[in-house]
Amino acid sequence: MTTPTTRILPIATASMAVTGALISGTVTAVRGTIAVKEGKMTSREVIKAVATESAGTGLATGTGIAIVGLLGIGGLAGIIGFTAIATGTKIMWDKSIGTNLTKKIES
Repeated sequence: MTTPTTRILPIATASMAVTGALISGTVTAVRGTIAVKEGKMTSREVIKAVATESAGTGLATGTGIAIVGLLGIGGLAGIIGFTAIATGTKIMWDKSIGTNLTKKIES
């Protein structure tokens, strides 16, 4: 028998992953637009940065929500657990992609 949690968790995970990707993509796009106007990046580099940042942040957010949800952790422990998992996932994503595009945007 499925419980309400097992039915809701996949929906919540997907929703939060998309939300994380949209927020990250928007921030990266805005910063990238400024970097293009300043001559620090090309528009192709910005497109690649938006895609990789969106995917990485969406993956990290979804992973954090899924694991914390599966473990049934709530409250402050859930927030801390989510943050640790999402951060670790994003670090692994960034290392696996190995681009310096976001560094160009931030500089």
